[in-house]
Amino acid sequence: MSTAGRKTRTAAAAVPSKPSAFECAAIIAGLHASKGKRAVKRQYQAGIASGPTLKFTASVDMDESCKAAEPDSHRWDYGLGVERNHENEFAVWVEPHPASSTGEVSKIIAKLDWLERKLEQPAFKDLKALTQKAAQAGVPRFHWLAITGDIRIRPGSREAVLLSKRGLRLPTRHLALS
Repeated sequence: MSTAGRKTRTAAAAVPSKPSAFECAAIIAGLHASKGKRAVKRQYQAGIASGPTLKFTASVDMDESCKAAEPDSHRWDYGLGVERNHENEFAVWVEPHPASSTGEVSKIIAKLDWLERKLEQPAFKDLKALTQKAAQAGVPRFHWLAITGDIRIRPGSREAVLLSKRGLRLPTRHLALS
């Protein structure tokens, strides 16, 4: 390879990419955004996948970001920016949490209440708009990633109906966005 070719590649690699809409919205909300799924703890990353037409643009750890200011709140864990076909970016929210008891449903709903209140705050309006874009794209906005133990919440149960009314699907071990 010629020296000129190497310089071009090196120069191109040094050019920072333009921040995604999700990254910009996170910054406005006072959150630290990480590229791709990097804000999601490593142990949960493998359980969150995207289909061939989707890519994760950025992520935020809501729990960590808000822990100091709201130590006693039931905080939602992660927000993810998702882009479909290199356009149409939207946001989805993932909560890794045990599903080994039907009693966990009330905890998840409390976390969702917290997140929805956050998204109503003026600083979070762009994240809220990206979340609404997910619904418009036919992608569920809120996801419960079941960790540890059995999944005790069954289809058709009272708990499943409660979750559905709030826009949540049943907990799953692997989230595959498409």
